[in-house]
Amino acid sequence: MRPRISSTCRPGPTIRRIPTSRASIAIIRASPTALADAPAISVIMATWGRGRHILPSVLSVMEQDRDDWELLVVGDACADDTEAALRPYLSPRLRWLNLSDRVGSQSGPNMAGIDHARAPLIAYLGHDDIWERFHLSSLVDLFAARPEVDFAVAGSLFHLPTGIRGGIVSGLFSGDGAVPDGERPHFFPPSSFAHRRAVIDRIGGWRRPEAISAPVDADLLTRARAAGMVFASTGRLSLHKFAAGHRYLSYLRPSSEEQAAMLEQVRQPDRGPALDRLIAESQAAGRFMTMRIADFGALPPGEVARQNAVRKGIERAGAALLRQGAVMTPEASFCAMDWQDAPRDGIRWTRLNPRPKVLIPFRGHGFALMHIVMAHRDPAALAALRLACNGSPLACEPAGPVIAPAGGAVARRLFRACLPLLHDAPSILDLDLDPDQAPAPGRPGIGHGDISLVPAAPFTGKPGPVGRWAAARNRERLARLRQSLSQSGKESDAIP
Repeated sequence: MRPRISSTCRPGPTIRRIPTSRASIAIIRASPTALADAPAISVIMATWGRGRHILPSVLSVMEQDRDDWELLVVGDACADDTEAALRPYLSPRLRWLNLSDRVGSQSGPNMAGIDHARAPLIAYLGHDDIWERFHLSSLVDLFAARPEVDFAVAGSLFHLPTGIRGGIVSGLFSGDGAVPDGERPHFFPPSSFAHRRAVIDRIGGWRRPEAISAPVDADLLTRARAAGMVFASTGRLSLHKFAAGHRYLSYLRPSSEEQAAMLEQVRQPDRGPALDRLIAESQAAGRFMTMRIADFGALPPGEVARQNAVRKGIERAGAALLRQGAVMTPEASFCAMDWQDAPRDGIRWTRLNPRPKVLIPFRGHGFALMHIVMAHRDPAALAALRLACNGSPLACEPAGPVIAPAGGAVARRLFRACLPLLHDAPSILDLDLDPDQAPAPGRPGIGHGDISLVPAAPFTGKPGPVGRWAAARNRERLARLRQSLSQSGKESDAIP
């Protein structure tokens, strides 16, 4: 069943306009007659939950070096400021559609976009991705030069979270992209490829995530390969991908800073050397053409979509009101590149991101006094801890000495800080790791254990009336924690 389209999206608040280049201004002012011509390629942008932050991606389409395209932005039942953000840019060439019922995946908006597309070629752009200005030209030219091609694929660079050097390059292959027997096929993100409209007639459309085990994009590529379709690469890197699945809790705190910065870089002349440098960094990091389609057959249908929703912060428990003391114990979860999915010995260890986040699933009308156990193999790495909460820096101090067990075991230390809680949503705790705390090749990074919270009076860090009662109940637990740390080793003299 095709998704139903709603003609409106609830208006959002006034937004700040992102600077628009002369090229995109010319498109906005183009005559209706010129825009009524059938486009060579239709671009579909599925969106949900980003509101005005999709504008850098929209502008990267509008500033392409060819103008025979149309852009259909399709909301997955948006109820934010997306329509208001797009309104100044809407034209016969740039259209806004909104599904009446949410699908929870790009598959629904993609199919609605295909239904409304007018071109024989279909391209996709993620609502948080940026194209080089020659992207569409390279795809259209490849189709024109090779009529047998079903999928034209551009080179793509997955930009990892800030601080991780060397992104993942995909889509730069020779021949038809086939891999030797026994190896998994290459994965290409939808933002990097275009296909002929007839592809959907031959293999069927995008399938809903709850009906399949694989991600919806991997499922489409797998069916296309099974049908013997021809893939070809443009041989040029033209997609900058900022995958939400690599950015833990990204939907809880939407941002377009990375995309806006990349858009400014894309606008610079002579992009060749910069793109070559990005490819070289990917090769040096061992991430060049390493992204393959995994075997998802053992997973139940919809499980991959659920895991991705947890990583992005889309699927989560509601924020409970912090009335009394609470203890958060690390549990198995899906934390993207911030933390290992499964804790070990009560500690959740960092992965690649030097600025990992911790979800605080509580709300309140003031502050919470937090104690957090931190762990590292090097006691010196526990001298200090830099934290922020909801984007604001926190004053954080040790609440006890470093406990360094004999025999080179993991050292631990208790830290405390006063968190400003949001009144209507969960909070996000940001760690800013220094080089000694961040993971490195052959060396694990820092980890965190239990986190205890009690309501506190604003600005003081001291428990308020309710918090004093909760703190009294929590005091014994903290004492037991310190005792268990002391019993596991000796206090280090290296750190006061």
